[in-house]
Amino acid sequence: MIDIKGQILAAFGGMLGVCEHIKLNIYSRRANKMQKTCVKRLMRKNKSTVYGKLNNFKDVKSIEDYQRIVPLSTYADYDEYVWRMANGEKGLITNMFVRRFTESSGSTGKQKLVPLSYWAEWVCQCFSFSAPVGCAVKWFMKKGRPIPPQKGLLTAETGRRKVKGGTISCLSSIPLLNLRPLVPFFATSPKEVLFPEQGADMDMHYLKLRFALPNRKTSYLGTVFITTLESMFFYMEENWEMLCDDIEKGIINDSIKMPEELRKKYNKKLRPNPKRAEELRREFRKGFDESPIIPRIWPKVEWMYGMGTGSLAFYAKKLRRYIGEDMPIHYLGYTATEAFMAVPIELNSFEYVMLPQNGFYEFRPIDCDSYDNLLTIKDLEVGKEYEIILTNMSGFYRYRIEDVIKVTGFYHQCPKITFCYRLNQIANISGEKVSSLAFDEIVANLSEKMDDLYIGYSIYPDRSTSPGHYILLVETAEPISDEKKAKYNEAFEEMLCKGNVSVEPLIKSGALGHCEVKFLKHGTYDDYREVLRKRGANLNQVKPIKVIDNDEKRDFFFSHIQG
Repeated sequence: MIDIKGQILAAFGGMLGVCEHIKLNIYSRRANKMQKTCVKRLMRKNKSTVYGKLNNFKDVKSIEDYQRIVPLSTYADYDEYVWRMANGEKGLITNMFVRRFTESSGSTGKQKLVPLSYWAEWVCQCFSFSAPVGCAVKWFMKKGRPIPPQKGLLTAETGRRKVKGGTISCLSSIPLLNLRPLVPFFATSPKEVLFPEQGADMDMHYLKLRFALPNRKTSYLGTVFITTLESMFFYMEENWEMLCDDIEKGIINDSIKMPEELRKKYNKKLRPNPKRAEELRREFRKGFDESPIIPRIWPKVEWMYGMGTGSLAFYAKKLRRYIGEDMPIHYLGYTATEAFMAVPIELNSFEYVMLPQNGFYEFRPIDCDSYDNLLTIKDLEVGKEYEIILTNMSGFYRYRIEDVIKVTGFYHQCPKITFCYRLNQIANISGEKVSSLAFDEIVANLSEKMDDLYIGYSIYPDRSTSPGHYILLVETAEPISDEKKAKYNEAFEEMLCKGNVSVEPLIKSGALGHCEVKFLKHGTYDDYREVLRKRGANLNQVKPIKVIDNDEKRDFFFSHIQG
C-alpha cells in the first residue's frame, strides 16, 4: 500500500513540477516585459508603505525612474523594519501578506531575518520541491519509464519558532513544513527527526542513517547543501559497524544523543533485522574505494538533489566517491535567504534559468566599479561576470546581495547563470584577488597531486606577517606522515601560482609571502557546525567556511590545529 501511495505522490509531485517548467518556458519568452511589469506592480502596491513614502515610489513609472529615484540598499536599511514586522507591525516595507520570516545561518556574517511574502513562498514551494521532481520525471521519461515511488533519505532538519507576526525558519525548511502531513510517504526519517523540537540535542547523522539503511527501497537522496550529505556518508564510513549492529538488534545505540522519551519510543517500535544488517555488512566490508557504496546498499537510488555548484563544487567531487559518477543530480538552483532566483530545468545541469516572475534584477559588470547605469537582463553578455542587485517580492528594493554570477547563455529572453562567489569572500593580500571558487579548484588540484582526501578546508589570508601570506587549513580523511606534511607548503604554493597568475610575480617581488599549510584535528568541521547549531543556526543553511574572514573564525580554527 505504501508503494501505491508513494507512486501516486511521486506522479502528482512530478506533474506539478512539469507544470512549473511549462510556466517558466512561457515566462521566459516574455521576460523583458515581465521585468517591467514587476517594477510597476511593486511600486503601485507598496507606495503607501513607510519605505515607499520615504523613497517616493509614487513617482516611479518605469525601470528608468526606478533606477533614478530609488536608492541602492543593504540589509542595514531593513533590519529595524523587519524586526518590527516580526512583532506584528504592517505596512513598513511591503503591503503583501507575510506569514513567514526566513533567517540566514550566520556563517557568512551577522544573522539576518528576512520577510517572505505569500508570492515568494509559493515560488519557493514550487521550485525547490516540485520542480526537482519534474526534472526527475523528464529524466525517467527519456529512459522510457515513469518515475518510481519516491521515498528517500533527507538530511533536512526543519525547525521554526513563532513570533507575533508569523513564524521564523530558514528558507529551505518551508517546502517541508508545508508538506509535513505527507512526510511518512516520501522520507525515511520519522517526523521527530525531520522536525526536531527546538533545543533538542540529537546525533542527526546517526539517526537519519539508522532509519534509512534498513530500507532497501530508498529511491533518492535529498539535501540542501551537499556538504551535509557528504559529511553524513563519511560518518557512515567510520561508524558502519555500530549502525549494522544496531539494525541487527533493533535498537538505538545508547551512546547516541537524543531525548530519552524518543529513545524509549523507537526502541519499542524498531524490530531486529539481522538479514538486512548482514547484507549491509557484506557491502561495507568490501570497502568504500573499489566501487561507490550507495548503489550497492541502495540499488533503487537513481537520483538526488542538493546545492553543489559554485563554491560547493569541491564537495560535489568528494560526494561522487560515495554515489558514483553516473547518478544524476538536481542542483536546486541559485537561491539566497532573500529570494529564489534561478533554477536548472534538467538533471545534471550547472546552468540556472533566472525566474523573471520572482523579482527584478539589475547587474553591475564586475570589471566596472560604478553603480551608475546598472544593466537589466536584456543587456547581459554571455561569458561575463556580474554583481547582482535584487528587488524581491517581499520588501527589499535594489538590494546589494553581494553575489557574483556568470552568464552562460539564454533560455529565450531569460539569462542562464552560474553562481561564482560572494564579494566578501575574495581573499586579497597584495592585489591578487583570489575568489573562493578559484580556491576550490586550487585545493582540488592539491588533493589530487598529494593523493589525499580532504574533509574540508579553509583559507586564512595572514596579514600579520611581513609580507602577508596565505595559510591553508585542511582536515584530511586519513592521518598524514610528517615527511609528507613537509612537502605540502611547496605543493600548495605551486597550485596557488597556477590558479592565479598574479601570485607568482608577487611572491618573487617580495610583496606576498610564501604559502603555509596547517593540518586540522579530526572532526574540526563537525565541531564548528555544532558551535553554530548551539548558537541557533539551522544546519540546513550552514555553508562551508572557505575564507576565514573574522577573529572568531580564526580563533576557532587555529585552536584546532594538530600539535
